[in-house]
Amino acid sequence: MVVPVCLWSCRTISVGTYEKKDNMRPAKLLENVIANTPSYTKATYKFSAEYSFGGTSPNSFSGMLRVSRDSLIWISLRSFNIEGFRMLVSADSVKVMDRINNQYYAEDISALEKLVNIDLSYEDLQSILLNEFFCYQSVRDTSKYKPCMDSIYYCLSTISPKRINKVAERIERPNSNYAERHGTVVQTIKIVPGTFKVKDMYLEDLETERAAFVEYDKFTRYEELLFPQIMNIYVESGDFVGVMKFSISDFEIDEELTFPFKIPAKYTKIDLNEKNR
Repeated sequence: MVVPVCLWSCRTISVGTYEKKDNMRPAKLLENVIANTPSYTKATYKFSAEYSFGGTSPNSFSGMLRVSRDSLIWISLRSFNIEGFRMLVSADSVKVMDRINNQYYAEDISALEKLVNIDLSYEDLQSILLNEFFCYQSVRDTSKYKPCMDSIYYCLSTISPKRINKVAERIERPNSNYAERHGTVVQTIKIVPGTFKVKDMYLEDLETERAAFVEYDKFTRYEELLFPQIMNIYVESGDFVGVMKFSISDFEIDEELTFPFKIPAKYTKIDLNEKNR
């Protein structure tokens, strides 16, 4: 009894210190994950970040995130304390202001795929930024999740490791319509025992060879909530490789938030192509 008390009395929680007691059934595991999902309606945090795209040298920036659940995601990006970009994502649109070059970009929500090189909905992005479980678009049926092996964390996957190679072989067969009939996206999730927080999330499209990996670490207590101080995102799509590493601080919930996003009349609208992305 002493060990859990000591762990929970600390502000920062080491996610590897909980013992995985059993091989919990997927349905029961998901039930616990959902039951431990916070119910706040608004959230905000600050972050510093380092990113590298296509093997380029790392660059750094800082910023702030504000979320009104199921409604708006607002992000401000700064470098040397000067705001360079502001982004507003709603359930049906994506808008980006380039305050350095007096430009803006505005498209429907499908533009998220252009930004991150993987197909994401508003709900998916919100869940990633708030460290919450979600079912990827092509695998919304939670009954499809199967247990997978891990020595520390609970692990769920939409396709068992034994079947992944077989599915890939079927997709590559000439004139095969396997991808259309079954979908080709594999989602794997690792869950922290004891807290049932999402530790890692991996998405791989076996047909397009696109993949995204999100990992969380250094879970910290904010009043009654646990939230990660570290979030790393890795994206691969063909020759494109992107890495974003976030250090998170000042997490707050249900505070009064504003989402300022007024595009000046002098700004020029641009298309999001490979050059200006």
